[in-house]
Amino acid sequence: MAKALLVLFLIVVAAFFIYRQTSQAPSEEEEMVASFQDRYAVVVQKFTSAAGRAGALGLDTLADSDSAADQVLKLRDELVQLRKTLTEEKAIGKAAALAEKIEYFCKKNDIIRP
Repeated sequence: MAKALLVLFLIVVAAFFIYRQTSQAPSEEEEMVASFQDRYAVVVQKFTSAAGRAGALGLDTLADSDSAADQVLKLRDELVQLRKTLTEEKAIGKAAALAEKIEYFCKKNDIIRP
């Protein structure tokens, strides 16, 4: 009986912890970083779509991929400016993770700063 109560208590504590973590609305800084993450996802999709069309169909999609590369560089510069203004640890961590993803994407696809 005591073991059952202990297990039930642990389940309630875990449920409460999960509820507290997921029910908190993101702060303004976290929302700004999330918008950068969304923009990054769109740019990556645009870049990979252009690369896929070029490989599969043999089309000249250089303009599309160059446009996406320019947008990635612009996004990276804007993220650098945003990171200077962030104060919340959670937002700073998310911005740092996004910056690493952008740098890896640029390095992997030979996107070089002009």
